[in-house]
Amino acid sequence: MKYFKITCTNGYCGCDEDFYIEAENESDAWEEAKEIITNEYSFWNPDSRFVDDMENWDELEEYYENCEAFVDEITKEEYEEYTRDYS
Repeated sequence: MKYFKITCTNGYCGCDEDFYIEAENESDAWEEAKEIITNEYSFWNPDSRFVDDMENWDELEEYYENCEAFVDEITKEEYEEYTRDYS
């Protein structure tokens, strides 16, 4: 098993979110990244902070084109540090 950090961004300052996963390989991590950005990333659906007119398809398309995910392999220790439950 390998460990990965997935960073999702929409290109705006302060809107990056990191997710930590276990996967067999980088290809599987990228597949998971696709799911995370559309289902778990808090800024996937834009609001008035990012899109002036929610009916403007060109503006919405540009917003979604700027949303992306990055996958980086990390160590098991890093993974455990970031996923540790402090409760």
